[in-house]
Amino acid sequence: MREALAQVRRDLGGAAVILGTREVRRRRFLGLGTRALIEVTAANGRAGGAEPVVTAAVPVMALAAAAAAPMASRALHAQFGDQLSQLHAMVEELTKQGRVDHLLPEVPSALVPTYASLLEAEVPEVLARRIVRDVAERLEPDDTLRPAAVRDVLREVVEACVPVAPPIGAVAGMRRVIALVGPTGVGKTTTVAKLAANFKLAQGFRPGLVTVDTYRIAAVEQLRIYAEIINLPLAVANAPGEMERAIGELGDVDLVLIDTAGRSPRDEVKIRELADFLAAAQPDEVHLVLSAAAGERSLRAAVDRFARVRADRLIFTKLDEADGLGGMLAVLGQADRPVSYLTTGQAVPDDIEPADRKRLARLILGDEVVA
Repeated sequence: MREALAQVRRDLGGAAVILGTREVRRRRFLGLGTRALIEVTAANGRAGGAEPVVTAAVPVMALAAAAAAPMASRALHAQFGDQLSQLHAMVEELTKQGRVDHLLPEVPSALVPTYASLLEAEVPEVLARRIVRDVAERLEPDDTLRPAAVRDVLREVVEACVPVAPPIGAVAGMRRVIALVGPTGVGKTTTVAKLAANFKLAQGFRPGLVTVDTYRIAAVEQLRIYAEIINLPLAVANAPGEMERAIGELGDVDLVLIDTAGRSPRDEVKIRELADFLAAAQPDEVHLVLSAAAGERSLRAAVDRFARVRADRLIFTKLDEADGLGGMLAVLGQADRPVSYLTTGQAVPDDIEPADRKRLARLILGDEVVA
């Protein structure tokens, strides 16, 4: 990929705009077998530029060097993705010359800028094409040339891909048990503290905390500090058989929030152990906490592996650290689990909000920024 992008820069300069990437196979010389190539299709992004679309193809073995090189996605974005207005002009020129249809036959020419903006938001190519097709079906013919109308329909289509769950409901005098699970490092403990503080300080309920995270150094102490600041009861369960006792120690609370140890999605033994803890706790809701800064592949793996613990909702953290939120959209479209909360920073209790379909769609499309 690195070699292909370098070739694009040599041929078209720094204003080049990436239209698509794919892996292809071509026959070797004299037809002796095939070889895998990475193909990058790009065009001159300068307004009114007349240079044709070019395709750079390099052996897929170059991927190993690219993975080892410290070339971050942010650098690629800075080089190729910051001039969408130029892309509009370029696409208009290419359309006049009939150079778009054969490159992206599934995408109407007038909607290629929309497709490019989805790729810029890190929406996977297959999903981006499906979204653009849906947009095309909903638009009136004359509306495809009106950017505002296209953008409105695009938001509607993306919103339809975002299932949202209501926030956690607490009822005074009726104890509910909520568990947070997820991979390591996604911010479960901080999210538990944010939820607890909001329930007590903003809504007037009486939450209590249970932690089973006895693996991390000072993990219990971290939650204990939060509990002391917010003035909440805290109990520790070291084994599934201690869960009932730990919940009982909290006394007369309206809501029990269970903070669990982070588990690697690949660690089947630890995930089974986590399932045993939850079976003993019998929670009313299980929220799978995921980092929005993680890649699509990692997010999908976490959703698949944590299915054993029967997580029925998703919480996305670290939206402020993510370069793009398209991976979230891909996961939400296939995970069959709604998103309940978003977190946008480390501040307790401020940087958390109930998931809102319209806001999340705007964040994914870059129409709104995390604040």
